[in-house]
Formats: sequence, structure tokens, C-alpha cells
Amino acid sequence: MPRVDPHIEELGAWVSLGVRQSVPRTRLHELFGPTYEAVATAAARAGAEVVGPAYAEYFGMPTDTVDVEIGFGVDREVEVGGMVAAQRPAVRAVVGTHVGPYDKLEESYAELMPWLEMEGVELGESMLELYESPPETDPASTVTRLVFPLP
Repeated sequence: MPRVDPHIEELGAWVSLGVRQSVPRTRLHELFGPTYEAVATAAARAGAEVVGPAYAEYFGMPTDTVDVEIGFGVDREVEVGGMVAAQRPAVRAVVGTHVGPYDKLEESYAELMPWLEMEGVELGESMLELYESPPETDPASTVTRLVFPLP
């Protein structure tokens, strides 16, 4: 597996549409497919276009319960009941890259977290996984960016 290559990067502004929920950690994997489908459908009905990336934003440190927002980047902010729409400003962030199946993400975090500690990086209140690859990508080639916005 390629190295995570942690570094600090400027991320451009973007617009997101997602669903925030708290769920047991053991059920997290069950949310992604149905939530992405619901967000994409709602975005289209509201006149927005999904322009990527698919994302999951995690708030606080996960325990047995995970506070997560799951959604997509969209081309404009729209109001949709039960969903969170946001204009996300440009931000400096620590970014690492995971290449491989989602069930191996923990290995990339295991490489990234000591780097964060060694560098003494002060983190914000949330972090994101940006899923850069389309769903039909071979799992061994899937690219996920691990993004820790800086305060």
C-alpha cells in the first residue's frame, strides 16, 4: 500500500449537502449507500447537481457512537428538509491519502495519527473523509483523502 503522505494543504471553498446523524459505530457502514442515494435524489429535486466529492464528516472522537454527516459536494446551496447544506470556506488542512479498500482505512489512520502528534498539529472540531473515486472503481484502487481542517 502506498504511504499516506501527510502534509498541510490549502483546500478550496465548496458547497455540501448531507445528512448528520449519530449512530452506533457498528452500524456506520450501513448508512453510506442509502444516505448517498437520498442526498443525490434530494439534490436533483432541489435543482442542484452533485459535483463531488462524496464525503463523511466526523465530529469529535468516535466512541461507541459516531456523530457523522454523510453527503456530496454540490454545485449550489439548496434547502432540503432534514439535510444540512453548507457553504464551506477555503481552509488549511492536514491531508493524507489512502489508496485501497475502505475496510483498510484504519491502517492509513494508524500511519497518519502519529505524524499529527509528532508535528504538534492543533486540530479543528471535525475531520472529513473525501471519497475521490467513483463507486465502480476497483476497491484496491479507491482513493480516499483524510482531511483534518486546521482551526
